[in-house]
Amino acid sequence: MIKKRYCVEGMHCSNCTMNLESIEDDLAGIKQVSASYQKGMMIVEFDEAIVSEAQILAAVEKRGYQATPA
Repeated sequence: MIKKRYCVEGMHCSNCTMNLESIEDDLAGIKQVSASYQKGMMIVEFDEAIVSEAQILAAVEKRGYQATPA
């Protein structure tokens, strides 16, 4: 398991936070997602043998946000 931090553009409320945190339900291999709209950040703990960073970034984009590694 590794933990990575991402800067996320487009979050503006607690619903945005919950929307991003729901990624862990959609992608196997993600243990935890912690997002903060106030900080514009997201921390993802995941198993890189099961899910790739590209898949995580694609899931974020699918929800209408832009994420870049911090």
